[in-house]
Amino acid sequence: MFVLKIPLVVVRALIVLVLTLLIHWFLIRVPQVLNRPWKRYTKPIGLWGKMLAFMMGVRVHRRNERSWPMGDLIVANHMGFLDIPVLLSIFPAVFIIKIEMRRVFYFGKALVNQGHLFVDRADKKSMRSTGVELLKVLRDGDRIVVFPEGRACPTAERLPFKPGSFAAAMRAEKTVELCALDYLPDRRQLEWDVNRSTFVQLVELFGRLRTDIAVEFFPPETVDEPEQMAARYHDLVQARLEANDHARQEREGLASEGVSQ
Repeated sequence: MFVLKIPLVVVRALIVLVLTLLIHWFLIRVPQVLNRPWKRYTKPIGLWGKMLAFMMGVRVHRRNERSWPMGDLIVANHMGFLDIPVLLSIFPAVFIIKIEMRRVFYFGKALVNQGHLFVDRADKKSMRSTGVELLKVLRDGDRIVVFPEGRACPTAERLPFKPGSFAAAMRAEKTVELCALDYLPDRRQLEWDVNRSTFVQLVELFGRLRTDIAVEFFPPETVDEPEQMAARYHDLVQARLEANDHARQEREGLASEGVSQ
């Protein structure tokens, strides 16, 4: 079964590469011709996110529908790599990305040109510099997506939400919109195991025929107390994930009872 996934992974990787190169070319060339900043062209970014999600077999399940103007700072819990195309398909925006991605051949430069921010979370100077850049992005009227946990976590128990991005939104007088993500039917299937081969796990991840991801939206809010809002959003997301786990366990229990009968 593993060997059969490899051709699918190769085909997907090639198509995603071509789509990414085309979108990158569009975002660089069109602003040069029209002499306007690329970030005003958000539709291509959203289209890229939708195409990438489709090619990866991602199916988005909306637990509710948005009926309000989009927030300026988009905050989401970080489950894994597939969070990015899902969020891009809904919120065309730039991201705060770990510094390692800036060093990737060609794509690192492309991400810089597109206006994404980079941070080395082990370096306090880098974090302060990124905070200044984040404030500038918000004041310029551009939308940005942030994972305040700092790194992916596949469990219901979330890492602490850092308040820095909330403080930037308060200083820029911008709104914050929360989006809660969950992988279905059981997020443990996508948990990364540091003791297993990276290649094998990448093939398993990108070779999945379908990955279901649930999203839940919350109306934008202004920030009064950054630390309190960060803690409240953390608790809200964790409660949602724990409720999903409880519902899944109940379904599994009922299924087990049905089999035993």
